[in-house]
Amino acid sequence: MRIVFTSVKPEEKDFFESQLKNFNPLIFSETIDKIDIKQIEDTDILSVFVFDKLDRNLLSKLKNLKLIITRSAGVDHIDLEYCKENNIQVAHLPAYSPKSIAEHTFALILALTRKLKKINNRTQKINYRQESQILGEDLFEKSIGIIGTGRIGTEVAKIALAFFKDVYAYDIKENPQLKELGVRYVSLEELFKNSDIISLHVPYTPQTHYLINSETINKMKDGVILINTSRGKVVNTDHLYQAIMEGKISAAGLDVFEGEDVLILEKYQEGKGDYKDLKILKLNSLENVIITPHIAYYTETALNNIRNCTIEAIKNFIEKKDVGRFRVV
Repeated sequence: MRIVFTSVKPEEKDFFESQLKNFNPLIFSETIDKIDIKQIEDTDILSVFVFDKLDRNLLSKLKNLKLIITRSAGVDHIDLEYCKENNIQVAHLPAYSPKSIAEHTFALILALTRKLKKINNRTQKINYRQESQILGEDLFEKSIGIIGTGRIGTEVAKIALAFFKDVYAYDIKENPQLKELGVRYVSLEELFKNSDIISLHVPYTPQTHYLINSETINKMKDGVILINTSRGKVVNTDHLYQAIMEGKISAAGLDVFEGEDVLILEKYQEGKGDYKDLKILKLNSLENVIITPHIAYYTETALNNIRNCTIEAIKNFIEKKDVGRFRVV
């Protein structure tokens, strides 16, 4: 059984090697597009991360492939139709640590409403004056709208109930537990209209592509704060940029953004990237925008869960030919 890992962080390598020592796994720190396909063409099991783009062209070169396990919840980087057609199982990790991402969401909310970026910039210049430019906002007087109440959105909602006057939610499937706790499910129109802060927790699908665009932004309150810890392409960069520059959106916290791999994987050094990356850089220079490099999940607890669940799924497949609770396809 040939097992290959790509996009492995240095702190993960020893763990995967020790857990699968009988199989001598081949482990790469690079994304799959940087690897000579001849080195991995006989792979039976392939473990990847969100920056590994597994399209039909690449997958067709892996003739022995039987299982793909992505060390993430999202699977939008994998051609699932090809996998179905070719009897390749696909596994993901849907619940390695929803709380980690929920807590990061609130770190962004609190940093923006209390203007911590602006305050830090001022104090670094030895400006400790208490002036109106750094006046904060109280959350207990505000409302939050949570779009998507899966595992992560549910954790965000539970925390939000302790902070906000009103907690609104939208999902195609409502969570009865949240309703009992006091979360109000409303239409998207109502959520946009009534929320002071909007937080996105949806998967990336054709239906959620550019969910946030000029039309939906115009339905929001003037001065709304937007938080995105879901997927970059849920938000139209051009329309977000315009809304922030014009003040329609007063602040934004982005852990994900379109073309994020250009910056995170430093692909700009290879001459890759486009004008949207420049817009992201411009936004990040503003004191009312905080951008983090897709690290909402990145805690010790989450990494341990990712490692352990990955090994569990692989061993399930080896022993039972099925990954069990991790299966997508």
